[in-house]
Amino acid sequence: MEPGLYFNARELSFKSVDEEGPLPGSPVEVYRRVPILVLLIVGPLLGLVYAVFLPFIGFAAVAGLLGVKAVHLARGAAREAVRVLRPGWEPSLAFLSRSKPGTPEPEATDEWAKDVRKKLDPPHHDGA
Repeated sequence: MEPGLYFNARELSFKSVDEEGPLPGSPVEVYRRVPILVLLIVGPLLGLVYAVFLPFIGFAAVAGLLGVKAVHLARGAAREAVRVLRPGWEPSLAFLSRSKPGTPEPEATDEWAKDVRKKLDPPHHDGA
């Protein structure tokens, strides 16, 4: 091969050859020779496209990051809202509570407290 710039379409790579000889790589790889005139025209255009779209790539990256954060926040808020609004359904508790309500047991009286209360509270006299 003669010296020049060669493009490998499969690997999307350029190889510069300074001396005559075989191209690097295996014999099955296909290289296309890039004319210098095309390189001089396309090179600055690719640089211009890169310089123009680089800020948009930054804005897209920031927007993507903020979008992912917003989705995570919305998902967490929705999960908590569902947890709060979900009825507290406990079927076993509902089944066991269907029996007739029992009569309340009378409170046990404390005899010692009654005796102390009688001793400490003086009798009320309504005499004038």
